[in-house]
Amino acid sequence: MTLMLITLLMGSVALVLAQSERLSRLGGIVFFQSSSQRIVNDLQKHLPVLLSGITTADQLDLALRLPFQVETRKRDFMLKMKLLSPYGCLNINSLLNKDGSTNTQSIALFMQIFSLYPISSPNLFLNILLDTIDIDVLERAVDTEISLTHPNAKNGSIANVREFNRILERYLQLTHDRAILSIPWERYVGFTGEKIDFNAVNEETLSLILPKNSPERIRLLTRYRTKAFTSKAEAVAAEPALGNVFDNYFFIYTPGSSYTLLCDALITQNTHTEHLRFQYNLLDKRVYHVEFL
Repeated sequence: MTLMLITLLMGSVALVLAQSERLSRLGGIVFFQSSSQRIVNDLQKHLPVLLSGITTADQLDLALRLPFQVETRKRDFMLKMKLLSPYGCLNINSLLNKDGSTNTQSIALFMQIFSLYPISSPNLFLNILLDTIDIDVLERAVDTEISLTHPNAKNGSIANVREFNRILERYLQLTHDRAILSIPWERYVGFTGEKIDFNAVNEETLSLILPKNSPERIRLLTRYRTKAFTSKAEAVAAEPALGNVFDNYFFIYTPGSSYTLLCDALITQNTHTEHLRFQYNLLDKRVYHVEFL
């Protein structure tokens, strides 16, 4: 089965390599004319071919584990790309429901982090988060509404790491409690998705959801698993404790559903290299939010 999946993905790469000369010419245009839009256009055209082998949960899982590399025969143009899932941890925006009310289930889960990494004022930190996610400018506590003092800060959601770091900075200003920086936030906090992809969940996040499971058991379901789970029934069969929580927190990727990949890419033309990050949706086959680094 694994060999077949690899063959599917490598077949996609072969299709792109068949156009290597055109890729090389495009690469030259991109770098010598410094045209970022041409890079985006090239990605938009070739990624549907490169990623066409991803149609099931196990194929997606394999794609997230394998590096992608495309190069010309002369090695004067090369694309190296790593794919990541944004659905591996808690969406911080889920602390509030769509109607603006607090999501007690998500808040309880989030507050478990502070039992592992104690800070001096967890409720204050939570209030800063909620005042950023909501759409009003009413403060839950003194100075917890960042948008009142930062013109560039907007209410309604926390979109990325930069905006989350602004919340950490405000907490530090109010408390001088540097313990907040010892928490590995990147392992717990995400910014998109209503639920977590069970095949992408990391062990720290799964430990919050299944606190009674041993670390060894959690690792068997995450880091040390040998294949992707293709259904809820398969996941519950592997860990019965998931039966009571799976629908609340998790999903399994199915063909034809929307799924956004985070892509980190290096594009090299001769001696010049561009590093960029962007999002790519498997359903609509489009590139979004391109960032040149």
